[in-house]
Amino acid sequence: MSKTTGIDLQSSTWHPFNSQKVLSHGERMEAIVGEQYLPPVVLNLDVSGKCQYKCPHCHHRRLQVKSKLMPDLPKRLVHTLPYFLRTWKQNGHGVKGCCIVGSQGDALLYPYLPKLLQDLHFEGVQVGLVSNGYGFTDQLLNHTAFYSLFTGFSMDAGTKAGYERVKGCPEGAWKKVLKNIESLTSIIRNNNLRNDVGWKILILSDTYKEIYESCKIAKDLGCRYVQIRPADLPLTQLEEIKIPSVMESIQKAIDELEEEGVFEIVGIRHKFQPNLTRILPSYCYLTPLTVTVTSDGKAYPCVDRRCDEDTLLADCSENGWVSLKEVWGSSQHLNIIHNVINCKGKGPSCSIRCSNYGYDKFFLNYFVQDNVDRNMI
Repeated sequence: MSKTTGIDLQSSTWHPFNSQKVLSHGERMEAIVGEQYLPPVVLNLDVSGKCQYKCPHCHHRRLQVKSKLMPDLPKRLVHTLPYFLRTWKQNGHGVKGCCIVGSQGDALLYPYLPKLLQDLHFEGVQVGLVSNGYGFTDQLLNHTAFYSLFTGFSMDAGTKAGYERVKGCPEGAWKKVLKNIESLTSIIRNNNLRNDVGWKILILSDTYKEIYESCKIAKDLGCRYVQIRPADLPLTQLEEIKIPSVMESIQKAIDELEEEGVFEIVGIRHKFQPNLTRILPSYCYLTPLTVTVTSDGKAYPCVDRRCDEDTLLADCSENGWVSLKEVWGSSQHLNIIHNVINCKGKGPSCSIRCSNYGYDKFFLNYFVQDNVDRNMI
């Protein structure tokens, strides 16, 4: 990651965190130009309202749902979701993936998660699972190994002391999570499965000096990727981070630990300025590529503005998934995107980092302005 430009630093571009992958969904983006919203590529699903951790940097807890108590996703919704995703199609395009996380909670605490992983897999929906990694059972480890395409562990530290400082976790959590990662990668290796296990690191003022050690442990445990990105922190905390030290640690880890195709370290900074502050798009175009459903059954068009009632798209807890399908691409949906999220044409005024920024940048240059003359191959 360049100290001056904020350009991502990695030896390979072929990894799950490269925003250029959005270009593979060109027909959907062509439709968005004409304000015809095809079904989303991925549904982000929050399943649990409970968490064993108290991470002070959790931006969903801090900035959105705050102290609001969230329920678990209703059993009726989770059991009907896989079939709904398989059959929600328009003009040959349907939902491709489901990213399972938690609303102010951790997905591993959800009692129906093993069945959900299995059912999504057999309905042809690819699954990403992100958690703190503490609540894995033997059953969940096996189901995750066989039915999840990407499994992310939120780690943020490279020592037990650092982990406990930034996680607010139960006693013994560091050792337990490391054992769970090792168990998962062993199942994957022993069954010759694809390994997209990711060790996720937020650059935090309390643990940024542990980045190299964090990468080393991830490799030793058999992880496929380390994902490093800035956290959405108050400016006072960002100023405590010595950015040159961060860059040196990442470069050292890449030089000494990376093995192409086996273990790769990916620095994600294209959504942030060189000083680690967030970048917002001038206009938010691509929310129709995803939809987010929180564990109370409510659907929102923007993953970063989940639980923002101004952007509420549908309440599936009342009428099931059909209520989401019926509102998708409607005048209500367009109004939320253009007038609420984009402030009547002025662009977004979000107070947190933008997950879609990298995608929106490609959309603007390739499909809206055609700055690359894309038909001139």
